[in-house]
Amino acid sequence: MDGQDGVSQPYVDPSVLQTLRCELEPDAEYCTVFVNSYIQQLPRRLDRLRHAVEAMDLDAAMDAVLSVKTSSMMVGAAYLSRLADELETILKHLESHPETVAEQPPRLQLALLESMDACTDQTVAGLSAAAAA
Repeated sequence: MDGQDGVSQPYVDPSVLQTLRCELEPDAEYCTVFVNSYIQQLPRRLDRLRHAVEAMDLDAAMDAVLSVKTSSMMVGAAYLSRLADELETILKHLESHPETVAEQPPRLQLALLESMDACTDQTVAGLSAAAAA
């Protein structure tokens, strides 16, 4: 499966879930619980991120993007994690150059959020399939 930008990037890396299963032995079924929790919380995490970016609240946006990035990495949501990493880089730049915050509308940040929203269904489907395997 390719990511939305045409770059060959899997939505889900099943090897991450396999590693998690191995680490959870003998209770590997908790991997499914963990993935289901991620899936359930993902819309709230993305909403919180969107609101922070739209409000140009850099502290809240950084907190939210790190939540999306790290939780996505932990379950193997590779493409979503990469997009969150790109957004984190932009937010770090804005934090270190606060004068640009007032000068520029958050177009690039919002475009990345749109890409994150666009890959959510494929990510959830891939995670559900990988967790059930």
